[in-house]
Amino acid sequence: MQFALAICGRPQLLFLDEPTVGLDVQARETLWNTLRELIAQGCSIVLTTHYLDEAQALADRVAVLSNGRLIAAGTVDEIRSLVSRKHIRCATHLDAAAIRAWPEVLEASRDSRGVQITAADAESVVRRLLSVDPTLRDLEVRQADLSQAFTELTKEAA
Repeated sequence: MQFALAICGRPQLLFLDEPTVGLDVQARETLWNTLRELIAQGCSIVLTTHYLDEAQALADRVAVLSNGRLIAAGTVDEIRSLVSRKHIRCATHLDAAAIRAWPEVLEASRDSRGVQITAADAESVVRRLLSVDPTLRDLEVRQADLSQAFTELTKEAA
């Protein structure tokens, strides 16, 4: 109801503080679509949220605050690029504990789909994986998402 009142006058600038708290999945998606429509119509929106998937899905620019201090600002991709770690998933016969001992590897674990690796230097790890396991398959390398970047940035700022 309050959201409907806030947008009924077609504002040029809208401030929203945690607008999706307590919403179910369908209501949250409806609100997201409405926000995208408002933006397409020229409305600027300042959104505060603890749901980083929401910020990643909706934001053009993100500001990361820690202890009341601005520690990073930029596009979602710019914030994500501040974090050097990347995530590697692959199907390999190699032992996760052995991979964990590699100097570029921060974490390695095995699950039903294969080995999940977090690395500071993903390129070196991928080269090494390919050289020691010629049967390696289903290789996937992903950059940190906004949530992981936020966690690392705020940990460094503490």
